[in-house]
Amino acid sequence: MNTVRAELTSGRASALFIRLCVVAWFLVLGAASFTGVARLIGDIASGRPSEGAWAALISEGCIVLFYAIICCIMLVRPDPVSRANGLGPALLALAGSYGAWLIPLLPRGHELPSLNVASAAILIFSESLMIYTLLFLGRSFSLTPQARKLVTNGPYAIVRHPLYLVEEAAIAGILLQYAWFAALPLLAAHVAVQIRRMQIEEKVLLKAFPEYTAYARRTPRLIPGVW
Repeated sequence: MNTVRAELTSGRASALFIRLCVVAWFLVLGAASFTGVARLIGDIASGRPSEGAWAALISEGCIVLFYAIICCIMLVRPDPVSRANGLGPALLALAGSYGAWLIPLLPRGHELPSLNVASAAILIFSESLMIYTLLFLGRSFSLTPQARKLVTNGPYAIVRHPLYLVEEAAIAGILLQYAWFAALPLLAAHVAVQIRRMQIEEKVLLKAFPEYTAYARRTPRLIPGVW
């Protein structure tokens, strides 16, 4: 009995340590984005804002809010009732979550005002939807494939993976500013990774919630009326 109790205590301690590390990581990301927000506010307050400063400020503000919500969720979410085992799903989660960080390494495209406006509009709209979707997902949010509660309302009544959908839209918006011959392969690779993540997550959810079968039957995976 003492051995079992010690194992449970050790498991809880490990889970708490991992949770705090993840929260600290997102706090660092949020702080980095907040630095950008402060710089943009300073530029605007000085009366000499750069072109697109307001759009960039709204976009960075959405990112800060997104990270802040994730930190709160990580602190209060319950333990998963099911999860995907192995290194593969974790690596896919890392690639899908942080693959967009490769974008600044790509060659820039031609500076066209219309493309910049379209990029900013898509990015702001997508990031707003990301926050909206994250609030519906709530304490069920996770980076790696895990199951806590089956969410079927709000945007999840329209498609089964709305957060992935709006994330890809945001990445596509950013890539409008880059050379197409580099942007398209990166977008295709990232979509492929995200699709595989969806498939793994669906297996985890199906294992935890038998009612997921009926939900999946009536709700498209990603694009209403298509797939």
